[in-house]
Amino acid sequence: MNAMPQNRTRRSTLQRQLVHRIIEESRDHPTALTVYERAREKMPSISLGTVYRNLQLLVGQRMLLERKIGNRPARYESNRHRHYHIYCMECGALEDLSVPYQETLDRRVQKIVRYKLQEHRMEFYGICPRCQASARQRARPAAIARSGRPRRTRNAAQTFD
Repeated sequence: MNAMPQNRTRRSTLQRQLVHRIIEESRDHPTALTVYERAREKMPSISLGTVYRNLQLLVGQRMLLERKIGNRPARYESNRHRHYHIYCMECGALEDLSVPYQETLDRRVQKIVRYKLQEHRMEFYGICPRCQASARQRARPAAIARSGRPRRTRNAAQTFD
């Protein structure tokens, strides 16, 4: 029988430590591909398959959390505290929100449905400040072309509405 010894899957390898450290140091909820690219900078011989396997193992051991939004690639994070996220619909950025987790919502729903709730997840969707600024930059030449000069606003720090 060619079964792998169970302690082998739990043994911490250099690759697994690297993958875990990359996620721990990240605040951008990287995808497996992003983790792979960052890992290759430190360990050029690491393979994408190794990164995927170690991510899944770390998620299975509850050392990391996997977040999936729609049909986009899974994102990974080490923040295991209950919290909410905000997702940029333009660039795909995923960020933690500093809005407190609503435990009262868990209790209210649990009374209604008679489930023993573990948690709830809430995600917010919008356009991040960087994408908004980029859109303003793209719109700027069009505004200048129409009027022949840049538009003025009341706020000196703001170039365009």
